[in-house]
Amino acid sequence: MEPNLNRLGLAFIALSITAGCETTDLNRPCTLVRRNPDAGATALPIYKSDPVIKNSAQKDFISFGSTECEDQVCVRDSAFTEVDDGGFAQGYCSSSCVEDSSIGCQSYDRALDNDAKSALSCRTLLLDEATLAALNAKDPASYKRYFGMTMSPFFCARSPAVFDAGF
Repeated sequence: MEPNLNRLGLAFIALSITAGCETTDLNRPCTLVRRNPDAGATALPIYKSDPVIKNSAQKDFISFGSTECEDQVCVRDSAFTEVDDGGFAQGYCSSSCVEDSSIGCQSYDRALDNDAKSALSCRTLLLDEATLAALNAKDPASYKRYFGMTMSPFFCARSPAVFDAGF
């Protein structure tokens, strides 16, 4: 009878681990933030009227410190379109990922994963790893302030815009 109990216990553990992986906030809407200029701990929201957002169409943005996201990473990709008419610049929750991996970038709403415009993949959003390492080595305090704890340029993000030539 013990072997059956052991199998039941292992099945319960596997089910618990699988169920725990199902909860995510990836691809959930969030507000882009920037560090407080007075070095305060609270990040400040970025407005849509901010020149960095307003004048930088078709560029990727990554924002560290968004409390709306579990990993505090909010991304606005080059093809992002506003869905909210509020004053703050919006994006979607992201997290770091492993290059060339299809695991770990599933959206909180699986329907988003079935649409090529909203599906997430693991891609580069920051400078390459060597440059990140060099910046961190030169000034660790500034690096942490601007890049957080990440040492990888790979994050879950929507694919870059694909323009249809009408063919």
